[in-house]
Amino acid sequence: MLPAEMDIAGERLLLHPHRAIYWERMHWLIVSDLHLGKAAHFRKAGMALPEGHDGTTLARLDALLQVFTPERLLILGDLFHSDHNNNWDLFTRWASNKHSHLHLVKGNHDILADQRYADAGLQVCHDTLEEGPFVFTHDPVERPGCYVIGGHIHPGVVLSGQGRQHLRLPCFAFGPHIGLLPAFGTSTGTFNIQPDATHRIYATTDRAVLDVSAAFAGRQSSKSRS
Repeated sequence: MLPAEMDIAGERLLLHPHRAIYWERMHWLIVSDLHLGKAAHFRKAGMALPEGHDGTTLARLDALLQVFTPERLLILGDLFHSDHNNNWDLFTRWASNKHSHLHLVKGNHDILADQRYADAGLQVCHDTLEEGPFVFTHDPVERPGCYVIGGHIHPGVVLSGQGRQHLRLPCFAFGPHIGLLPAFGTSTGTFNIQPDATHRIYATTDRAVLDVSAAFAGRQSSKSRS
């Protein structure tokens, strides 16, 4: 695995190919948008989505916990896709033997009863969590004097090569005031963002995080164009 290191707001962050951030000074592991239970939710509606995504997602999270042994696992919303189904019990069993403190900043998909989060050992923030120079949230909105880190958008970029070749990859995107995490879950799609020269873009593959900021260095920001 080839992670990438970056400095933002005076802090050093490690970006992992599994689409997670490790904040070394605080010993925090940060992920967003797992969307557990999504396949089961759609199967209840008659759509034949394959099972297995949740097990793969939790196995990837296990691997990260073993590598970093963080004091806190911070989930920036959309932990579970919708109403309760049996896959929530899978997560509860998974969470029951974890040594890291588990924190959830709730997202728009996190609609389960509060007791279910408590039973899983999750400490819940309903809007934001502030620590150091950062405001952690699900749906990122610029806040004066703080650097906001969030998810929700499932950011991705399209990289173009010779011969009209195109490659779409999930990415971390860090603008002047807001940073975005790619979706951690394996059953999520991506939304193609349009970064410009003010952004630092790190595309993720299965084994590496790649700084592709230079591919967008010639673009002007919307503020510059206005």
